Amino acid sequence: MNVARVPRITLVPLAEHHRDAFIQEELANYAEERVRDAAWPRSQALERACAELLPMLERELAEAGQQGHDLWSAINTDGVVVGWLWVRPSGERLRSAFLYQITVAESFRGQGYGRAILAALEERLARDGIDELLLNVNVGNLPARRLYATAGYEQVGEDRRVRRLRKRLTAMS
Repeated sequence: MNVARVPRITLVPLAEHHRDAFIQEELANYAEERVRDAAWPRSQALERACAELLPMLERELAEAGQQGHDLWSAINTDGVVVGWLWVRPSGERLRSAFLYQITVAESFRGQGYGRAILAALEERLARDGIDELLLNVNVGNLPARRLYATAGYEQVGEDRRVRRLRKRLTAMS
């Protein structure tokens, strides 16, 4: 039986020199999403994404630390950044967090890193006394929806574009 190796991930605070890679990945992802969901022409998508998303992303990143958000780089066992996480405290409930963004670097997709990054986050939050993780996922993002479904997230709401999900976390001993 061939068992796939589950990548091991360490979460470290987002370093300034990893910030630009995170932003570029987010812009590329947003451009691809808009091609898929809003019929943007592929030839203009990245330029439009930069114009539309970059100012907001820069502002939100600048404010994140002041608002108690955590930004992490996900590092594999070779010391390579394979993704990023952006988590903010949830104002909805005590002892809950909101997964604002999870991103796997494009060159590492399809290798189990999304699941490994999510598992590392859940373990860390549970250790820190967080009881549940909340998130939104775009209805059209089928890979992310599959990831969350197989990771045990339950749907708690939906609108035309977004499903709201939750997972109860248990402390790891």
